[in-house]
Amino acid sequence: MFIVQLWCWGAAAAAPTNYYAQAEGKRGADLRAALHGIVRGHHVVPYSSSTKLDTSDALKSLDADPADTNLVVLIYSGSNAPSASFGLSDGWNREHQWCDSYGLDGVEPAYSDLHNLRAIDSNVNSSRGNKYYAVSDTNSLGYRFPAFAEAPLCSTDSDSWQPPLFDRGNIARSLFYMAVRYTGDATNEPALVLTDDVSLIQSSNAYMGRLSTLLAWHEADPVDAAEALRNDLVYNWQTNRNPFIDHPEWVRLVFWPGLEVQRTTNGTRLSWPAEYRDAVVEVTTTLPGSWSTVTNVATSQSNRLNVLLPNATQPQFFRLRLP
Repeated sequence: MFIVQLWCWGAAAAAPTNYYAQAEGKRGADLRAALHGIVRGHHVVPYSSSTKLDTSDALKSLDADPADTNLVVLIYSGSNAPSASFGLSDGWNREHQWCDSYGLDGVEPAYSDLHNLRAIDSNVNSSRGNKYYAVSDTNSLGYRFPAFAEAPLCSTDSDSWQPPLFDRGNIARSLFYMAVRYTGDATNEPALVLTDDVSLIQSSNAYMGRLSTLLAWHEADPVDAAEALRNDLVYNWQTNRNPFIDHPEWVRLVFWPGLEVQRTTNGTRLSWPAEYRDAVVEVTTTLPGSWSTVTNVATSQSNRLNVLLPNATQPQFFRLRLP
């Protein structure tokens, strides 16, 4: 049996020669560990400082409007604001894409990591608060579209925030970086975890999501030249890169849920992590071919979801499709 895994990638940023040498050819936990070893221990830019350059200075460069470098481009709206209006009530400030309250807790280096910070309209920042990222539930009592006047292409519900299409892939790749960079293996560094179980996303822990949504956004909104350039500029500030911008294909090799396929005397057993309860199993008998949905009801056992299918007389290929 085969597990079909497909991916797409866009423009690649210019990583230094051999920067990813120890990660080449690896996948899964081995790739994740190698990438962590590459990006950890970066130069820490202070979040705020009155005596040296800090993250607000960095964002004036990283998020500068290419048409006018006296302006910064704001996340969630795509509009701009004068660089000099940082910190003003009608200006802009810093957005933590991985919310500070979910494990960062105001402690550097995670709190000031430039891969996780974006320029944002001050009012929109307050509106998003600490909501995780997901497709908005239109049946939620808290559903709003637009989410806020200054973010007309965003929607929100009681718990989550959905950015416009042009920000979705960038946000996803930022969070993939954070989950690989911060594993709790160094003093003052959290162990950050992306999850599809939104009940875990609370201020008392370091979970963030929604993982399946982020995976879908990553593929729907590939890396473009502007995101690649920003990755280069962040490298100049803190000497590490976001590997999922340089190598978008690694997202599937690190984060995509594994589908185990085992043929037994009773049938073919399919198994995947229980947190991906909304994932759909699909099957085909030819590659390339037409995929159909497996409608058998999944059962839960030992944090895994399981489906047992009758053994087929012809080859079958399976894949997980995330919502």
